[in-house]
Amino acid sequence: MMQKGAEEPLANGHVGVKDRPACSIAKLAALGSEKEAGGERTASALAKVLSFLRRNSLVIFTVFGVLLGLAVGLGVRRLHISRTHLLYFAFPGELLLRLLKMVILPVVFCSLVSGAASLDIRALGKLGGRAILYFALTTLIGSALGVTLGLIIKPGGHSQAGHSKTPAVSATLPSKEATDSFLDLFR
Repeated sequence: MMQKGAEEPLANGHVGVKDRPACSIAKLAALGSEKEAGGERTASALAKVLSFLRRNSLVIFTVFGVLLGLAVGLGVRRLHISRTHLLYFAFPGELLLRLLKMVILPVVFCSLVSGAASLDIRALGKLGGRAILYFALTTLIGSALGVTLGLIIKPGGHSQAGHSKTPAVSATLPSKEATDSFLDLFR
């Protein structure tokens, strides 16, 4: 035998208190949860925001870095600094781009090798042969086109034909400082 006010299954399949009407139970539950949920809602919202920031931190830092770089670049442009100082200022970015270029080829090569190694040799058969033939032909055509156009156009030949090397031309070249040598060493 159940006590008065105890929960038991109702006719519609839900569990509820038999002696009270369902709407008054919902009202009491809503009032109690509003009082308790005031602090829980802010804590829950804060936890959701922190979780979102943690999951997307790389994207957020990347966008922040781009905006910071844009602001610093525009600020440096207004300072009208010398070309030498501008080269020193641009050195970390140049170093980063060189490092990224250095990493690209091994990553692409390793991904191609691991992809080809994971394929079944029977699945690779006809399709793999066609892909290798396609890459070989396009590389051969591109190389032949580049050499042919280079021989026909002779790039850089026209700019040096009319100029002889004079002391005035060599005097306009910038002097190399010790810091330039150190930066070249890092490059």
